[in-house]
Amino acid sequence: MTLPYILAVFKGDPLLDVAGAYFPAWLASMLAGALGSWLVFVVMERIGWRDALSPHAVFLPATFVAFTCTTWLVFFSAR
Repeated sequence: MTLPYILAVFKGDPLLDVAGAYFPAWLASMLAGALGSWLVFVVMERIGWRDALSPHAVFLPATFVAFTCTTWLVFFSAR
């Protein structure tokens, strides 16, 4: 594919209408990623798997990226 063809097909970033204001879809995906990684951390901590989460500096960003990319692919990639 050539670059002009890709630019002609590209329609831009999908926007979400929230209470009359438009927000980019990647912002919603990042919010879902933050909430999902926090929820996984809390659940695993409550069931006693805190040792399985170490190092936290690797586990938390990895779950954040996984939830963010999954949310984007499931809800916004088809637009």
